[in-house]
Amino acid sequence: MIDDLLSRLDKVRQTGPGRWSACCPSHLDKAPSLSVRELDDGRILVHCFAGCSTADVLAAIREVWGE
Repeated sequence: MIDDLLSRLDKVRQTGPGRWSACCPSHLDKAPSLSVRELDDGRILVHCFAGCSTADVLAAIREVWGE
């Protein structure tokens, strides 16, 4: 599941075990501002440091990929 999510983002870079940064698809992002983290139980956390809500980030991913 995490690989599917990461494949839909731009400028993905692993920042540590189970942690990545990427450009946020919810706003015009020139430098990665989105943090993605996979927890031990399989949950995935996303946080945009520019202030986009999680709902907006996920909606933008679905919109771009036609889901």
